[in-house]
Parts: sequence; C-alpha cells; structure tokens
Amino acid sequence: MNKINGTITMLQGGVVEIAFLGDLPPLHCLLVCKNKKVFFEPVEKKGWKTMRAVALSSLEGVERGEEVVVAGSELSVWLSTGMLGRMFDMFGNSIDNKPFEGARQFSIFGEKGKQQMVDGNAGGKILETGIKVLDLLTPFRAGSKIGFFGGAGVGKTVLITELIHNIALKETGLSVIAGIGERIREGNDLYSTLDGLNILKNSVLYFGEMDKPPGVRSRVGLSAVTAAEFLSREKGKDVFLFVDNIFRYAMAGMEIGVMLGKVPSELGYQATLDNEMALLQERIRSSAQHSITSIQAVYVPADDLTDPAVVSIFSHLDASLVLSRKVAEKGIYPAVDTLRSSSVVLNTEVVGKRHFDVAARVKAIFQKYQELSHIIAILGVDELSQADRLVAKRAERLQYFLTQPLHVTASFNHQNKKGAYVPLERTLDGCEKIMAGEFDGTDLSAFYMIGTLDDIHV
Repeated sequence: MNKINGTITMLQGGVVEIAFLGDLPPLHCLLVCKNKKVFFEPVEKKGWKTMRAVALSSLEGVERGEEVVVAGSELSVWLSTGMLGRMFDMFGNSIDNKPFEGARQFSIFGEKGKQQMVDGNAGGKILETGIKVLDLLTPFRAGSKIGFFGGAGVGKTVLITELIHNIALKETGLSVIAGIGERIREGNDLYSTLDGLNILKNSVLYFGEMDKPPGVRSRVGLSAVTAAEFLSREKGKDVFLFVDNIFRYAMAGMEIGVMLGKVPSELGYQATLDNEMALLQERIRSSAQHSITSIQAVYVPADDLTDPAVVSIFSHLDASLVLSRKVAEKGIYPAVDTLRSSSVVLNTEVVGKRHFDVAARVKAIFQKYQELSHIIAILGVDELSQADRLVAKRAERLQYFLTQPLHVTASFNHQNKKGAYVPLERTLDGCEKIMAGEFDGTDLSAFYMIGTLDDIHV
C-alpha cells in the first residue's frame, strides 16, 4: 500500500504545490490524490520540502489539504501485443469502451539499455507511398522523420490518413497514431475512417485532445513513441509513428511555462522550447533490427513558416512537405508547394540518377512557371514567347498530373472517384512524357485527379 507522501498547499491553474514531510519524490514520477483519481507530475522543486506539479487530470473537486501519494516512480503507459485496433489515453487506459487485459507498464521516457538504438535514416530503404507528388519530390527512407506543414484546412490530416491507408495496403508495417491537442471530433472521425477502410486492425491510437490539461498533451506523444518501440520489438515489424499535431505539443509546453510563471521567450514561447521539442523528437529512434518512421503534421500559425515553434520542428526532420493555401485555392490536391518542399534523400546516391533528374527538371519547370505567372496574370499567356508558352503549358499539365484521388476522400468527392495508388515508376514515366511534349495537345482538364497517364481518356 502506498504511503502518504505529501499535502497540497496551493492550486493555481493546472499547477499544484505539494509539501512533503519526508524525502522528496523524484521529478517526473506519478503522484495521485489519496481520495480522488487525480494525477500529477512533479516538474520542479521549490525549497527543501515543496515541489510543484502539473495536473494530468481535471482538478475539479481537488482542494488544499488533499493528501498525495506516489503511484509510480516514472510516468508509464500500459502496453500489450493486443493493443492493435484499439484507442488509448496517455496512461494506456482504453477509451474505446472495450476491455484491455494482460498489459504491462513501460516508462514513457524510455528504458535505457533495453534495445540498441540507431540512426534510423542511415541506410534505410526508400519507402514508396503511392502518392505521386510525395514520392517524386520529397522521398523518404525507413527511419526518417517527415513533416507536413500547413495552416488550417489545407489537408494535413487527410494526407496522413491516406499514408496510413497505403502503408496498410502494402503491408509495409504497423501504425501508431498520436493525437495531440486536436478536436475530439477529429479523433472520432479518424477512428471511424480507419475502421471503415479495414485498416484499424494494423493501427493503435493514443489521444490527448484539446480539452485535456496541457500536462497530458505534453506527454501523450511520449506514450505513443513508447508504444511504437514496444510493437517494433514484440511484433518484429517496422513501425510508422503518425503525430497530429506536433505544434500542439509545443503549445502545451508554452501553457505549462505560463502556469509555472516562467519568463517567456520570443512570441511568448517558453525559453525551453528547443529542449522540450528534442525530448520528444530524439525519443523517435529505430532499433538495430526494425525502423520507426515518423510522419508529423505541423500546424503553421498564420501560415508563417518562421514561427519559432515551427522552426524548432524543422531542425529534426529529414523531409518537409509544405501544404499551401494558394495551391489549395486552385483546386490542386494534395495542395503541395513544390518549391518550398524538400528532402535530404533526394540525391543521386540514394534515389538514383533517373529519379533525381526527373525531380530536378520538374522543379525547374515549376520555378520558371512561377516567374512567368506575374506576366500571365497581367498580360495573358499569349504575350509570352513561344518557348515560355511551352514551359507554361507543360508546367500546368505537370501540376494537374501531380493531383491525385485519395482513398480516404472517395466518399466525399462529387464523382465518387476511387482512390489511386501510383507506383513511383509510373509517376516518373508520366512526368518524363509530359516534359517531352507527348501530351502538349491533350486538354489540360484530362490530367486532373487521375492516377497514371493511362487514365486519360482521349
């Protein structure tokens, strides 16, 4: 039976101060009210006998004078091999109204020496996603970290859901999804979508929604990483860790800093932003046997890629896919800004000469088209030289060709068009033929929302 360790002496926002008679418990352990199921994480010491702790549950009904006991030496999550197809909170408690038995507890901060961790991006195989624009311009390897950047409503979550589908379709690996600070409705929609596509059985979801205290939102991502490590080890498979949204993780740290009375840094962010981002990002590591690949949605406030939280995320990524509102306004989906998106593995040594050359030529055409767009907007395309008109024509066809019907949106489009999985070879073939002028005489609309060039009906 746990012994009483301390007494709550102050409550302020989501932070409590706890006075202890004996020794202080370790930082980042799990504390719980003796008479109520309310959890806390001590995050700093204040004097010899007092600690400040962040609430991991609603503080409703908690008063000064409540007795607190130590429930665990470290924050832990319940895991078992039967967790696939299930939905959990940060502690590993099921939230899908189904029993979860036979689980064991694992520290969310990692178990040192448990398995050899390596740089997952070193020598991993190129992963084909079936999404044309992603495979062509921002390829990634097993063990990479990939970010989908964009403001609200440009398709980050849709693209992530499509990736989950395609990974399950090709039986590439298992999926762990961390929902950080998103709406409850979005979590429910994701669960229903995965279930409807019959891929929930290969996925496990962890949620700390926006109605949860910031302490939960700052830790649920670590729970998901721990689950990914566990599945990789126990199931002997590569694992994909999807995080939606990593920006909310940074915001949770900002809220905790405010509650603790810390002096803010630039734009109100906590001074420890980079350290806190590294705490999560550096936990996403592959083992020597199997990779953990992370795909992260990044909300960009006011579409400003120079926001300090966004910049702190950039430094940890191997590939960045920027989704643009201007591109979405043209009806181009996925709404990728091809000139601002990049990948460190897009070089001849990794992807091969043909892939690199095609991608470089496509980007060069898009760059030239962007330069010509101002002239076209003012004077019209007829005022361009013959050579520039040809560039504009092929750029528009490439832009339309890189649109794609997605499996997860098939029930929402007015034509009920089925999703398409496009192998990389077919994407390269299509781009080469368009750039060679083989389709200069084909109507532009024929390229819109197709899979391969075989789908064009002349």
